[in-house]
Amino acid sequence: MFTRRELLTRGTTVLLLVPVVGPLLGCSSSDSGGADAAACAGVSSTSSSDNQHTHTLCVLTSDLTTPPGAGVTYTTSLDSGHTHHVTLTPANLTSINGSGTVMVTSTSDVDPINGAAHTHTFMIKKA
Repeated sequence: MFTRRELLTRGTTVLLLVPVVGPLLGCSSSDSGGADAAACAGVSSTSSSDNQHTHTLCVLTSDLTTPPGAGVTYTTSLDSGHTHHVTLTPANLTSINGSGTVMVTSTSDVDPINGAAHTHTFMIKKA
């Protein structure tokens, strides 16, 4: 059990580190899907509206120009208290990079607000 002084000291240290460490957490291509469209280092896409909300997805340029052999799985933006995952194959990434359009469906996840499982569809295309 921490004393009040230890708790305040450790809690302050954690709060000071969050702004420094936070941006570093989204650098992996497997977790970059939730980036803002303006901050997306690649192709941004907004999902279909399901259960009265949408999600965004950012497909990194590095994954488009050099598709990973096993493909890539991205995490969508957080909305209504949850995210989804979207998997793109190497063929999908190559198609998008060549100005093709790829339609993919996210994982089915439960919206904690209404308890309903649902998916979203993304139409991904370079601008």
